[in-house]
Amino acid sequence: MPESTTFELLEEVKSLRQRVAELERQQAEGNRSKADDLACQYFNLAGEMIIGLDANQTISLINERGCQLLEAEESEIIGKNWFDHFLPDSNREEVRDLFRKLIQGDLMPVEYFENVVQTAHGSLKSIAWHNSLLKDDSDRIIGTLSVGVDITARKETEQALRESNQMFRQISENIKELFWVCSPDWSEVFYASHMYEVIWGNTCQSLYDDPRSWMNSLHPDDRDLIEREIKTKSTGELFNPDFPRFRIIHRDGSIRWMLARAFPVFDENNQMTRIVGIGEDITRRKQEEDAAIELHQELERCVEERTSELARKTAQLQAMFNAIPDAVLVLNRDGVVVNFNSQQKSILILSTDLRIGSRIESLLPGEVGNQVKALISRVEDTRQIETIDYCLVNRGENRWYRARVLPYLSDEILMVIEDINHRKLAELELSTLHEKLSEAQRLSHIGSWEWNLQDNMIWWSDEVYRIFGVKKECFVLNYESFLQTIHPDDRPQVAQTVEQALEHDLPYSIEHRIFRPDGEIRYVQERAVLKKNAAGEAISMHGTVQDLTERHEAARTAQEYRDILAHASRLAVMGELTAGISHELNQPLTAIANYTAAMKQQLVQGRDVTDLVQKIEELSLRSGEIVRKLKSMAEKRTQQSILFNIRDSIRNALELIQYELRHHQIEVKINCDSKFSAVYADRVQIEQVLANLFINAVEAMIDTPIPRTLTITVSPAEDSLIRVVIADTGSGVPADFVDHLFTPFTTNKKGGLGIGLSLSRSLVEAAGGRICFSSNSKPGACFHLFLPTRQSVQ
Repeated sequence: MPESTTFELLEEVKSLRQRVAELERQQAEGNRSKADDLACQYFNLAGEMIIGLDANQTISLINERGCQLLEAEESEIIGKNWFDHFLPDSNREEVRDLFRKLIQGDLMPVEYFENVVQTAHGSLKSIAWHNSLLKDDSDRIIGTLSVGVDITARKETEQALRESNQMFRQISENIKELFWVCSPDWSEVFYASHMYEVIWGNTCQSLYDDPRSWMNSLHPDDRDLIEREIKTKSTGELFNPDFPRFRIIHRDGSIRWMLARAFPVFDENNQMTRIVGIGEDITRRKQEEDAAIELHQELERCVEERTSELARKTAQLQAMFNAIPDAVLVLNRDGVVVNFNSQQKSILILSTDLRIGSRIESLLPGEVGNQVKALISRVEDTRQIETIDYCLVNRGENRWYRARVLPYLSDEILMVIEDINHRKLAELELSTLHEKLSEAQRLSHIGSWEWNLQDNMIWWSDEVYRIFGVKKECFVLNYESFLQTIHPDDRPQVAQTVEQALEHDLPYSIEHRIFRPDGEIRYVQERAVLKKNAAGEAISMHGTVQDLTERHEAARTAQEYRDILAHASRLAVMGELTAGISHELNQPLTAIANYTAAMKQQLVQGRDVTDLVQKIEELSLRSGEIVRKLKSMAEKRTQQSILFNIRDSIRNALELIQYELRHHQIEVKINCDSKFSAVYADRVQIEQVLANLFINAVEAMIDTPIPRTLTITVSPAEDSLIRVVIADTGSGVPADFVDHLFTPFTTNKKGGLGIGLSLSRSLVEAAGGRICFSSNSKPGACFHLFLPTRQSVQ
């Protein structure tokens, strides 16, 4: 072949190859463009958000679904920092840190990752991500490509489901009814609330293990009925959800009544998948129903008995109506007689013929008839009882009658006419007696009163008004106004006494002060008793008030004289005890002087003188106590009653005669076994009485041989009293002088005044006690002193 032909052939082949290569290139580009178009279409039509981030956290790629989720245009998203613009503050830095680790290769992308993103409008959405890494040709990580699915709605649904489940648990566990869920054939129990354990007494777990174990507790009489009901409901016949009432036997043996209902649960194919039930313990309700039925039967029986009783009572009332000794007339509003109880009684009272249809004004004398007609009108208006007394000539003599007009039916009036002639005459006689009684009360200063407990009103006689210094027309008498007249210091005691009388049905007698309107204070004694009706109910209290002011003044004057005499007696006792008291004072004062001299020497020697100072202090206090007691006895004072320990007073009185006891070698024995020895009296005066008795005992034993003993015994006595027995071993009291022991100015001692024992009795009796002498089988004398343990109640 020629060279030129070969060259041309080579050029042609070369050109053909170029055309083939161009054709292949064009074909490849066409295929790539087609693939790109398909990928672009999928990218924009994908239902998930597709987003690409470069290594600088900038958004480089996002599809239409992503723009919709982020609520922004593509131009507003591309080029923005993903973390700064589309993640909330709460998780921004945490996710940013994970992204950095991915880009640096320190962390591999997880298959599934959830986090919250923030849209351009600020709303939050939950996104589930599937992430992959983007690499260049050198296998260097240059970004991420992520596919995100919006799971916000799913999250909300899951949260709602959790809340619903929690709500179901709270309701089922806190309601008082049993709640259960089981299979349609009752062969499996899916849930039972804790009330199953309360009602049945078995655990819920035992029910889950054996779903039919609850039936073992059914009452034998109800078991067949409930099993039939379950079989019916297992077939799908749940149109009536109620079970018949049934009983179960609790684990503790008690029987409980139950009320249950069951409801079907269907799926989307209308197939029953569950049975939901509610059970209620109605034991209490059943007991109340049974009690109500029993009460209803009892009420029916009572109604029958009451009906029979009413019929009997009606007959009795009719008989009583006819048997009433008074004339009873039934009148209409015009005063026309509609009915009456007895023609014979009416003739005795009205002295005229009584017939139905008679007018009341024609049955009574002129003026009386008109007054009764006016009473009928008033009773019609006020519906209150009206009364009128009148006198007319009947059977040749003047007789008194009383007509009472009472409201009856809406258009009828009752009129009761009684013969009060004997009562009227008695009232006239009583009025005369009342005048005489008032005069007697005025002369004796004793007034009478009565307190009506029903209406709280008080009636006073004229003398009580005079005692209290008030006028009838200016003083409203009730219990409260009466209390206001009492001295404020005495008011609580009077109120308490009245309350006790009302509560315990006891009479009382009490002295208290009153305030008269002119400011004068007077003393009165009040006595009262309760008055009862036939039923034993207290209806009133009546009593007397006596003016004791003059007596109190006399008693006060006598008390003043007694105090003066007691003071003189104490001074006389002190005179008799001068030597002993001087010795008692001289002894501690001499000791103080000796201790003082010794203390000076020890101070010079630099020795401790604390013991000597303490002894001097004790002796000084003893001397001061002796002086104080002497001063107390020497003071002129009025009687002051207090509560004190009689044993302390015995020791105080003995201290005053301590010298005489030692000088005459007299032994003192004090016996007191009782822990309670407090008395209520004037302490100084009682110690004066004790000193008088002790001095008499000492003087009685001076000339007797040794041993000489003064025995003092303290013990409780009857009527809230303390007994103090003072016995000596002296010469005793002559038999012919015993009756004159307490006579004033009578004595068997040389130089005695004869007022010691007399004054002692006066002081003891003023305190509410008593003193007496008793003969002693042994030599000596024995005096018994009785003192009260509390203030006497007047």
